[in-house]
Amino acid sequence: MLFKNPSVLYALCLLIIPIIVHLFQLRRFKKEYFTNVAFLKKIQQQSRKSSKVKKWLVLLSRLFALAAIILAFAQPYFPAADSSLQDESLVIYLDNSFSMQQEGDNANLLNEAVQNLITTIPSNKEFTLFTNDQVYRNTTIDKIKNQLLEINFTAKNPSLKSSYLKAQNFFDTQINNSKAFLAISDFQGNSIDSDNFFNKNYKNYLIPLQAKKQQNLSVDSAYIDNKIDKDYQLHIRVTSNQNTEDVFPIALYNQEQLLAKSSISFKDSLSKHVIFNLNEEKILYGKLAIEDNSLAYDNELFFGVNTSPKIKVASISANDDTFLRNIFANKEAFEFHAFKENEADYSVLESADLIVVNELKQIPVSLQTLLREKTKKEKNIVVIPHEEIDYENYNSFLVSLNRGKIVGKKTEELKVTQIRFSHPLFKNVFRKQISNFNYPSVYQSYQIDDYGSPALLTNDQTAFLTEKDHFYLFKSALSEKSTNFKNSPLIVPVFYNMALQSVSLPQLYYNVGDINEIDISTPLNEDEVLHLVKNEIDLIPLQRKLSEQVKITTAQDLPIVAGNFEVKKQNELITTLGFNYNREESNLTGLSLDQFENVEIKDSLKNYFSTLRNQSEVDELWKWFVIFALVFLAIEMLLLKFLK
Repeated sequence: MLFKNPSVLYALCLLIIPIIVHLFQLRRFKKEYFTNVAFLKKIQQQSRKSSKVKKWLVLLSRLFALAAIILAFAQPYFPAADSSLQDESLVIYLDNSFSMQQEGDNANLLNEAVQNLITTIPSNKEFTLFTNDQVYRNTTIDKIKNQLLEINFTAKNPSLKSSYLKAQNFFDTQINNSKAFLAISDFQGNSIDSDNFFNKNYKNYLIPLQAKKQQNLSVDSAYIDNKIDKDYQLHIRVTSNQNTEDVFPIALYNQEQLLAKSSISFKDSLSKHVIFNLNEEKILYGKLAIEDNSLAYDNELFFGVNTSPKIKVASISANDDTFLRNIFANKEAFEFHAFKENEADYSVLESADLIVVNELKQIPVSLQTLLREKTKKEKNIVVIPHEEIDYENYNSFLVSLNRGKIVGKKTEELKVTQIRFSHPLFKNVFRKQISNFNYPSVYQSYQIDDYGSPALLTNDQTAFLTEKDHFYLFKSALSEKSTNFKNSPLIVPVFYNMALQSVSLPQLYYNVGDINEIDISTPLNEDEVLHLVKNEIDLIPLQRKLSEQVKITTAQDLPIVAGNFEVKKQNELITTLGFNYNREESNLTGLSLDQFENVEIKDSLKNYFSTLRNQSEVDELWKWFVIFALVFLAIEMLLLKFLK
């Protein structure tokens, strides 16, 4: 037995007072004279015997009553059967990603989890709780109850492994030997790593939450096709994770104006393709919406159709440039200017987004200066060398750009056999990696001591096309005498993407949380900045001024929500941008948790906390001692009243 207030026990010393009173008779007697004392002696002997018994009984009851009162104030208790559970370092991970929007028995899964935490965690239990975007360190449930009730869903969806590593960081700051980790989530398949990472020295618990309904629809993606002036087609992909005969409406809005409507069913397929034929020059506040009672975050897709500026492409050629004219023949997308050698209009070159130097024997010094300035402005430059170049002229230019030197010439035939699919030049070009294709031949080429990133390689493992800092360099001329690359299907996506990537044109929409670089066609004064505005949200993204354009960057930590954002310069509307949450949580497929080692699956929070409460509760005894004190006081009263 232990005491919460052991210092009170010193009061037991006061029990000596009634003992002293009992041992010493302090009562003064008065003498009375009798003529015959024989009868009085007999009475005196009997009364003395009964009086002694009574006094001892009263003394004992009084001592026991006082002792019980003193012990009650000392608050005695028996310690817990397993006090280590009470001292256990507890870290709780509460998933608040969008998949937790699923409906449980009484509310969505997140709200049900919060209510269970509030009602089951003992009020005196200290713990650390973290969500996907919040941390509550070394707290109790009473302290964070209101904050838990206000937790919102977030687009952040870390893997369970990264969440566990975060919990381990919290454990490292605590000195307790016993450590427990609780993860409360629906454990979607894309949120868990397959390897075993749970520490065997910790108590690891997973509490999976189950939704009543597993079906979910999602407006997955959209793109524009066949755009000619105002007429174009908007293609939409809608997905379902289960087949169903139900019919679901899908609608297209520009702000609140209904532009088109259709309906779809997933009876035979889990993916449906919807096409809307439109005749709208601009849809600044586009929204696609579908009615679904499961997850809410993927029922809408926001986008913006703006008038895209034409990409300005200029070429300076000493030889045939027909292939360039054919590639950039689309007048809706490109503004193409072709110049012969020594006939270039430098004012056009100055404003070009992409400049192609096509097989010049020498690059004029004035052109070299302009090209260096264009690379500083992050505009793409492409150099195709002549069959017979001036080495000194080319090398002085390449060295000034830190692109190495041309050190010789090869006449042996080579094949372009490797495509670096990870190179940014081939972004969104190939649906899958291919190993066998019609390899272009290279009959003569240059040996280049280059420091660029290879996009295409020949069979001798040297680069046929390299890129560094917006500067592209071929290792040979593209004439028929040097290569048949012009006849390869690769030539169109190569030059097309060189042009497209010379500017960051606004896309149809962007994903929240991604690093997006967007070129906004507007000049800025020194004291002006661009704002992203949506209702009460006003953000200033990272931005750089580039002559007549501004490149804005939406970083990962920029708190953008899904919706249509206005790009404003002061109060002037420049354009709009659509932002959407990533659809990776739309497929409601949970993993089997039995594959993990060193972990225990719990059906509910009550299973864990009921054990914690039962084994960590102390048996307090002060109430019993109060009862004992009352009993002994009652005994004393009865003795004084009825014992003669």
